[in-house]
Amino acid sequence: MSTPTTLTLYLARRDAYAAFLSAADQESSVCYWEAEARYETSEAAIAARDEAYAVTRDTCNRIMVEPTGPQKEAHALVEQLRRLGRADTQEQDWASFKKAREVFVHACRMHLNEVLGA
Repeated sequence: MSTPTTLTLYLARRDAYAAFLSAADQESSVCYWEAEARYETSEAAIAARDEAYAVTRDTCNRIMVEPTGPQKEAHALVEQLRRLGRADTQEQDWASFKKAREVFVHACRMHLNEVLGA
């Protein structure tokens, strides 16, 4: 049975994990657009990359400050994003990114179930 404190903790963690996933998805889109040269200027590409990176870093930090949960999986997803950002279109490994994302989502589910005592 969950208590109000447990439910509050669950919701806070769920929101942090979802925010990180959204940030990672946005950053991956920027990586794709940049590799495809879809930005009008190099300055626009740099600005988009910097903004996406800042949001991903912020949301990841929210996960990392607590010594529990899917920290290892979040770090692995960030590493995949960094690889996407350094690669050109032919070198981008989307299968590895998607796998790291799936592993993170699964770890989040398991951790959130533990929080609720399910």
